[in-house]
Amino acid sequence: MASTLLSPMVDYYNDEEELDSVDEDEDRSFRGRDSEEDTEDASETDLAKHDEDDYVEIKEQMYQDKLASLKRQLQQLQEGTLQEYQKRMKKLDQQYKERLRSADLFLQLETEQVERNYIKEKKAAVKEFDDKKVELKENLISSLCKLPIFFNKQVFLTLLTSVKLFTH
Repeated sequence: MASTLLSPMVDYYNDEEELDSVDEDEDRSFRGRDSEEDTEDASETDLAKHDEDDYVEIKEQMYQDKLASLKRQLQQLQEGTLQEYQKRMKKLDQQYKERLRSADLFLQLETEQVERNYIKEKKAAVKEFDDKKVELKENLISSLCKLPIFFNKQVFLTLLTSVKLFTH
């Protein structure tokens, strides 16, 4: 009965058992191929998953290493033993000493300049004083020289006036 309902291929098989066995064989062969492909796909997926897990693990390890390195550097910085910190501090110390030396030299230079200016001004003041002193002496002498003449004129005029008074 089943043979009449089935396709011409079924006519080739005379009974139902043979048909079932053929179907099972075909199913097994397809499943075998599918399972091989599934296994390959699964192994590729597992490899990709495994690679991704390894990548995440490596990335996490790198993060932890970097974090530990930074913590170690921070600790060294706080202790003052970090090499980079010591180099920078040494450089800053050298710059500080150089600035102090420059400031000291500038102070010495300015002090010397002020002293030179003071000496120049003092000499100029002494010279001006001496010049004024000489000028005043000359003016006084000239005035004193004129004074007897003035007194002589005064005395002469007084005498003349008195003589006129007496003569009139």
